[in-house]
Amino acid sequence: MTTPKTALVLRKNDRIVFLGDSITEQHLYTNYVEGYLVARYPELNLSFFNAGWGGDTAPGGVQRLQRDVLSLKPTLVVLCFGMNDGAYSPMTEGILRRYAAGMNELVRLLKKNRIRAVLLTPGMVDHAKNPGLKSINYSGRNLRILADFVLKLAKGENLPVGDIHQLMTDVDARAKQADREFSMIPDSVHPDPAGHLVMAYGLLQALGVPPLRESAEIDLPVGKAVCSNGLTVSDIQACERGFDFKLKLKCPPFFIEPAARKILPFLPFQETYNNLTLSFRGGRAERYYFKSGTVRSEGRSLRELQTGINLSSLWQTAPVLALGRVHQFTGEKNQMFFRLWRVVALAGQAGSDYCAVVHQAAGAAMPLLEKARAVLVKQALGPYTIRMLAADLPGEPLENDDFISCWSLRGPFGSTAKTDGRDFLGGEAQLTATVPVLSREWTEGNLDIENSGNALNAFFGPHENCCAYLLTVIDSPIRQTAELRVGSDDGFAVWLNGQCLANRIEWRRGLAVDQDRLPVTLRKGANVLLIKVSQGAAGWGVCVRFAGLSRTVVATRAKRKG
Repeated sequence: MTTPKTALVLRKNDRIVFLGDSITEQHLYTNYVEGYLVARYPELNLSFFNAGWGGDTAPGGVQRLQRDVLSLKPTLVVLCFGMNDGAYSPMTEGILRRYAAGMNELVRLLKKNRIRAVLLTPGMVDHAKNPGLKSINYSGRNLRILADFVLKLAKGENLPVGDIHQLMTDVDARAKQADREFSMIPDSVHPDPAGHLVMAYGLLQALGVPPLRESAEIDLPVGKAVCSNGLTVSDIQACERGFDFKLKLKCPPFFIEPAARKILPFLPFQETYNNLTLSFRGGRAERYYFKSGTVRSEGRSLRELQTGINLSSLWQTAPVLALGRVHQFTGEKNQMFFRLWRVVALAGQAGSDYCAVVHQAAGAAMPLLEKARAVLVKQALGPYTIRMLAADLPGEPLENDDFISCWSLRGPFGSTAKTDGRDFLGGEAQLTATVPVLSREWTEGNLDIENSGNALNAFFGPHENCCAYLLTVIDSPIRQTAELRVGSDDGFAVWLNGQCLANRIEWRRGLAVDQDRLPVTLRKGANVLLIKVSQGAAGWGVCVRFAGLSRTVVATRAKRKG
């Protein structure tokens, strides 16, 4: 898959530029790798710049190398070309010759300027999404031939290389074997977040990043823990319904955004690069969940906890959410650079009116932002006070002021501003009259409540002028009255057991906690809660919780067909 390295390619104070086409310009695999490296190696003081350009080729990269790359004074450049070089047509000698000339010249110029290079092969296309590309076997022939050239070039020049074409092909095959409708490249060419996580995995291997494995074996009754590789657990004490302990990390868990998590069963990212295992001895309940403040994980069985659970997969725990803030910061930082470079300095196109001063100013701002991000990374190390509480029922136990993170989601719907009042489910209220069995169009997910103001963009990917639905089932042990508190960006509508409690879907606002407080009556047993959230532009999210509960309730997802 990739050339194994015995040593880390990175050096202290490296300035790293990603040079490629629209797949690089997506700011996904590049952001993932950047976020991972700054969290794992803060002492290296790394800087990153994205110079991806939609539609570009290796010869095009040569033409803009001085302006878009060398001007940033990099010490390391990651090259990822080939998707467009293959020309989306039957393979010819001319296609390979032009690609080879471009890649050879890029490597020559970087060497001439004493800049290290890391090569990535082109990725793959999903033939199932494009019959035309399937008919010429674009992935298995064109891109494979170009990939083989990159591997040969890297060997001849003694350069690190990642064969992400083979890696993506293998992972995609495993995923499609489990679900023939699976795709990580929905338009056949541009990977979605899951596909980019595969690319990031391949690039981390090419960079020589070693596996990350930290662990702690916690003996609850004795109050002691055996820890390794920098992770520490201390102050283990019994509390009502469970245990408290303090957690301190040497390296925080990498945050994987919800839209990328579907690939994890088929890609050993967590096991290789994000392995922080906690195992427990002496618990008596059949199921526990973890809580820090008002943020809680889903319940885990005692058997899972005894075997060992990866902290990185507890998406709703404070350490993971803290890295979510680093991930969000990284994205905002790189978008700022992109806007100044492309929208302002180049007026959106490669014209003669290039303003070098703006480009230079954008580059000069990056170290300041990276220093601010370093503070977030340091905070993410903890210590954290984690409460491990017995869960009486599967699902997400909710006490007063606990945010609901356990949802089934569907959408987004619509692409114009006139979607707000439409019913996209063919019966919104009827859906909640009884506990439904949901179709495959619904996706299970835990929303990032710590960053709820943009949680739906994180889950679905950035969208504008649309709406989405969230559904959860609230199991109440008694009939009880309470208050449902909702914050949203933008508008929302809410139904409980078929009754519309509020319809403010056309509102435009930013999110704040508890913007609306709605009196509710929960019946004993299952209660179906449906939320519809509209999106205009920018942030998109929702946060929901109960206040005034007499007894703890449990949030679970409705069953799905199949």
